[in-house]
Amino acid sequence: MTGPGDTPHPRRNVVVGLLADPGLPAVAAQRIAQTLPARLTDEIDDDVDWAVDVVLEPFEVAPDADRVIDKARRRVQGTRWDVAVCLTDIALLADAGPVVAQLGHADRVALVSLPALGGLRLRRRLADLVVALVAEVGVTGVGPPGPSPVRLARLARRATPGSNDIDLELVLHPGHGRARLLAGMVRANQPWQLTLGLSTALAGAATGSVFGILYSSVWSLAVAMEPWRLAVATTAALAVFVVWLIAGHDLWERRSAGLRLRPLLNLGTGLTVVCGVLLFYAILVAANILATGLLLPPEHLASVLGRPIDPAVYLRIALMASVLGLVAGAVGSGLEKDETVRQAAYSTREQQRRRQLGDAG
Repeated sequence: MTGPGDTPHPRRNVVVGLLADPGLPAVAAQRIAQTLPARLTDEIDDDVDWAVDVVLEPFEVAPDADRVIDKARRRVQGTRWDVAVCLTDIALLADAGPVVAQLGHADRVALVSLPALGGLRLRRRLADLVVALVAEVGVTGVGPPGPSPVRLARLARRATPGSNDIDLELVLHPGHGRARLLAGMVRANQPWQLTLGLSTALAGAATGSVFGILYSSVWSLAVAMEPWRLAVATTAALAVFVVWLIAGHDLWERRSAGLRLRPLLNLGTGLTVVCGVLLFYAILVAANILATGLLLPPEHLASVLGRPIDPAVYLRIALMASVLGLVAGAVGSGLEKDETVRQAAYSTREQQRRRQLGDAG
C-alpha cells in the first residue's frame, strides 16, 4: 500500500509457463490457465501482473524422474518465462514414493507428474500445486517464499531430493500413494478409448447378442437360470474378455526386469483394460435391453415361455444375450491388430514410453 505523496512502485510482470505433454496434460493445462492468473494474484502477490503461457509439446520420455526434469529444463531455455512448470502424464517413482513434483530454484523449472494427482479432482489439485510451486520459488520477491504448509500437505509430502540440482521433491506416501498413482495412470490411459477402438470386437459382440435375443432356447435358459448362475456367467465372460485382450495382444510388460515401475505399469494396464471392458459391457447391456424390448413382442414371449411376461423377463434375456456377446466380442478382439489394441489401451505418451523402455530392455 502507498500513502499520500508516496511514489507507487511499478508493477512487475511475471510470466508462468506451462509446458504440457499432448493428451491429458494439455487439456488440464488449458483448463487451469483460465483461472490461474486470478489465483496467483489473490494468493501470492496482488501487486504483480500475472500472465500464463501454455505450450503443447512433448518432451522426450525418460525412465526416471531426474532425466525427465532435465529434458524439461533444456526445453524451456530461451523462453521469456519467469517460472516454468512442465506437465507430463508419465508416472514417476522414487525411493521415497510416487513423485508428484520436483523443483529447481536456480532455473525456476518444476516438473509435475499428473498420474500422482490421482483420478479425481485432477484440475483442482493441479491448480493448487502450480500455485504452491510458484509460491515456493518466491519469484516476486515479496514476503517469505513458500506455499501454505496446509495446502502443500493436502497435495504431497516433502522428501529428500535424489539429485543435487533439485531443491524440492514432493512425493506421495508409499502405501496409499500407490493407489492414487494407479488411479491417475488409468485416467491418463483414457480407458473409454478401449471401448471405442475395438471395432471387430464390437461386431462380434453384436453378432453374439443378436443370437441370444432371437433364439427361444436362450430365452428359456435366461428365465430358468438362478440369478447367481447368471452373475457367475457374466463374471466369467468379463474375465475371458480381459484376459484375451491382455494375453492375446501382449499388453503385459515383461522386459526391463529391473524397472522399478514395471509392476505398476502392468497393474495400470490391467485396471485400464478392466475399466474399458466394463464400459463395453454397460453399453452392450443397454443396447440389448433396447433391442429386446423392440424385437420381442410380449405375447410371443408368453406363448413360448408359458408364463406371464414382466420387465424382469426382458432384463434376464438381455443379460444372457450380453454374456454371449461378451464371449463373441472376446473372440473378435483376437482378430484385431496388436497395434490397434495398444492404441486403444494406452495413451499416446504411454505407448511411446513402453516402446522406449522395450528398446532399452
